Amino acid sequence: MTGVLDGITVLDLTSGIAGPVATMLLADHGARVTRIEPPAGTTLPPLSGERVWHRGKRRAELDLTVAADREVLDALVGAADVVVTSCSPATARGLGLDPGRLLELHPRLVCCSITGYGPDGPDAERPAFDALVAARTGQQWEHRGVVGGTIDRLSGGEGVMPGLEPPTPDCRVGPDRDGPLFGGVPWPSMATAYQAVLGISAALRVRARTGVGQQVHTSLLQGVLANTAPSWIRAERYDTPGFRSWIIDPRAPKGFFRAADGRWTHHWTPLPSLVLGVSRGDRLRVPGPEEDTSDGWEVSSPRQSGLRISLAPEDMVLLHHFQEPMRAAVARFPSDEWVSIAAEVLAPVQAVRSPEEALLDPTLLADGCVVEVDDPELGPIRQVGSVYSLSACPTVAPAPPVARGTHTAEVRAEAASAVPAAAPPWERAEPLPVAPLAGIRVLDLGLAVAGPWGTQLLADLGADVVKVNQAHEGYWMGTHYGVMCNRGKRGIALDLKHPDGMAVLHRLVAGADVVQHNMRPDAARRLGVDYASLRPLRPDLIYCQTRGFERGPRAGLPGNDQTGAALAGTTWLDSGLDDDGAPIWTVMSAGDTGNGFLSAIAIVQALLHRDRTGEGQELDTSILYAQLLNASMAWTTPDGSVAGDRQQLDAMHLGWCAGYRLYETADGWLCVAAVTDETWGALCDAVGRPGLAVGQAGEAGAALAAVFRTATTSEWTGRLEAAGVPCEASDPDWVLRAFDDRRLHERGWLARLEHARLGRMTTMGLLVDLSATPGVVQRAAPVVGQHTRELLAEAGYTSAEIEDLLASRAATSAP
Repeated sequence: MTGVLDGITVLDLTSGIAGPVATMLLADHGARVTRIEPPAGTTLPPLSGERVWHRGKRRAELDLTVAADREVLDALVGAADVVVTSCSPATARGLGLDPGRLLELHPRLVCCSITGYGPDGPDAERPAFDALVAARTGQQWEHRGVVGGTIDRLSGGEGVMPGLEPPTPDCRVGPDRDGPLFGGVPWPSMATAYQAVLGISAALRVRARTGVGQQVHTSLLQGVLANTAPSWIRAERYDTPGFRSWIIDPRAPKGFFRAADGRWTHHWTPLPSLVLGVSRGDRLRVPGPEEDTSDGWEVSSPRQSGLRISLAPEDMVLLHHFQEPMRAAVARFPSDEWVSIAAEVLAPVQAVRSPEEALLDPTLLADGCVVEVDDPELGPIRQVGSVYSLSACPTVAPAPPVARGTHTAEVRAEAASAVPAAAPPWERAEPLPVAPLAGIRVLDLGLAVAGPWGTQLLADLGADVVKVNQAHEGYWMGTHYGVMCNRGKRGIALDLKHPDGMAVLHRLVAGADVVQHNMRPDAARRLGVDYASLRPLRPDLIYCQTRGFERGPRAGLPGNDQTGAALAGTTWLDSGLDDDGAPIWTVMSAGDTGNGFLSAIAIVQALLHRDRTGEGQELDTSILYAQLLNASMAWTTPDGSVAGDRQQLDAMHLGWCAGYRLYETADGWLCVAAVTDETWGALCDAVGRPGLAVGQAGEAGAALAAVFRTATTSEWTGRLEAAGVPCEASDPDWVLRAFDDRRLHERGWLARLEHARLGRMTTMGLLVDLSATPGVVQRAAPVVGQHTRELLAEAGYTSAEIEDLLASRAATSAP
């Protein structure tokens, strides 16, 4: 088999970003994707990423406003396995792409629709541009965080550390202005792409077991909810010690320091002991064991550091205190020396690179997460490569994109002779499960966010996920991040260095379908939880390991969202560094969560493969891979001489160009998406500046900015909407209304839960909707050891044996 989706036929009728990225991932893993596009000249201007996102696909043109071409499409649908659309619900109905109609034509079909705000409701027909959805929902206000934290705003608190002011401007996150920030990466679309592939994969597995197709739906709004999950939590006991942190507060500097060579470095989390300890002399070095470090600057390892800044909100004071000394220290030495000394003590520090520089990294090319594709116009170009792998289902290098309409005649001929798709011989006829992964047991050995986020997605698809903690992990599990990415699981606490604790784990593995973790490979081997150690316990085990970086020199280094973003180029894009902006790590960054999405997708696809063949396998992905995918609109030739005309955010984080950006009004902020000649002309006419030339937020942007300040946001939205210009108010208060929105709760997009420590909670709900086998939010995140007794009993231990395990501390039970 070449790719786990070999034999799956996909029709791609999408536009924008989320749909093309999703169908690219399907094509990368063996699906035969045919892209159906309207006639040339009727679409939006091309994006630089389309040279990447359309690789490996056939391309045909059909005019679905014409009855004859709709008949051609109907014939193709009848022979397809998956159809993916991204138009509004009304447009889908008008073009014959309504999911209900398509399933009537072909009941075995998996029909995935991507919308802006959902299949119905008051916002269903709002323009679904990435930036406009981010504006309308208030995501733009969360890029650098909200002073005091949105958790407090939602929960009725006064905000963490009220009255605290940053002592210097460089302690403040983002540009030196108030208001929302425009994203350099289209974060809602990227999250939605992951969600679509996960939903399609789950529906394909259901079909393989039951023969039943269904509708799959996800939206940019659900993408926003995924991006804001750490910040958008309402909790009855929100002030529980250890729950809130400074990470989502813009008053807390995030560890960016410019080195002597002018390059920015990202230290996450900031370690004053490391920076000040190794820089005492005229060169960077780790003090020897005989040297006096009684002043607290112990730097032998981050865990043994004499001073560690915790995530507690009050430690913002420490961040402020050490910002200037650390800035001065980093400025004395070049970036490569900082990266090298940090690697020596296993501290997470990386230099901030552009996405093009990342693509020119030879270690990434050797790994395969960057590939060279022989583009028909430009010759070899480098772009994102494989972002998750399945050991039993290897893939080949992607084929280059072809021109629009290349396969039109071929596709029309296929439609003329198409026959309904027959069920493959391995397809079963089981009853529909209550949820796509009902009956699947997953062991989650993951840490922090990247591992646990992926298994949480599996829990939302119905899997029984068992979170295996060490007893000392209560601090992290109690933070809003720990609560955010462990929902739906049951928790057991084991000491895996105790022989009896490892014996319990082995018994759990023998009864599990999946093991997932995000430890470093060497740590997993030392602990005895690597694939080679666990596979004998369950020969058909699906084992997923996610990492920080690529397979190569960085494989043994500690990785996180922040260092992955620095290396892959998403920090560069989000910071306006093309325009010499100041670096920012946005709370929206989908490196950890993107890695989790990729692991969940790989696991579901591996389950599909095991259902066909009985074969388990080893899976692999990383934070860096996810960040390369998030920056996949970038590409470059191998010598770096030609690069894609990708978006470039300005230093003030206002937008990508004059027609796609934020403007301050007399009482707020307005976001516009005038991205065609027609809508740009309509915008200029509506503001009284006819004939204004579009350009990179220079003279045109300045001229419009002056005009927009003369009236209120509501006045401008009314005037622009009447002129047909897509726009939205950038609304900081949308979330306050949304958490009580009946429709969002009925859809399951928000969830009300009861947490053992925090009481009643409202959080992000389901990120993908399946019509025949809907997902389920099972429970709040566990506290460490909450279900230890219950799970030990299920594993066959007697009451006396359970007490012995608890007495020996091989297992721990929460009180």
